[in-house]
Amino acid sequence: MTAIYVLPFNPIKNKINDFVVAYMEPLFTQNWMLFAPNPLSNNYYVNIQVKDKSKKQSKWMDISTPLYDANHSNRFSPVNKLVRIGTSTYMQAIQSDELFDKIEQKKIEVNHQQQINKNKEISSHQKDGIQQLYNFGYYFAEKQFEKQEIHEIRIRVLSEKPIPFSKRNDKDYKPEKSYITYGWEPVQGGVVGVR
Repeated sequence: MTAIYVLPFNPIKNKINDFVVAYMEPLFTQNWMLFAPNPLSNNYYVNIQVKDKSKKQSKWMDISTPLYDANHSNRFSPVNKLVRIGTSTYMQAIQSDELFDKIEQKKIEVNHQQQINKNKEISSHQKDGIQQLYNFGYYFAEKQFEKQEIHEIRIRVLSEKPIPFSKRNDKDYKPEKSYITYGWEPVQGGVVGVR
């Protein structure tokens, strides 16, 4: 599965891609973003916010930093797998493969289906990544807010650029940050319902 997953896009991979991705993501995600020309260089932090039945909002809570800290103190603990979920699901929610998108578009045209407007609709793969982000966040929300009933949850992902080597000793340097905030989603019976 891993070999097929990391191979460049090809006709065989196209045929079984949904099955392979369902198996590999988010726990076994593999990518080549460590290498040039476009290495993955940002740090990502998942934050959650909840509403109780009276619609009172909690403060934003960072759920990634405690996981990163636990992983750094013991790389061989189960936290090593858990720490990957936030980043992997976020990358799944925002990433698309240009070649894969072209092939999928061609399939739609051949089957005479309506053309998807990519500016308005995200792929089912990306929707699944967003759903997993909410599930990941809700797991931690249940632990943090165990004394209150959670009616809604939303997710915010902070992307932070690393400190450039030339600024490593500059105490006043502030890394560039950006946020993506996903909307409020209802929680019913312990299940987050992404629309």
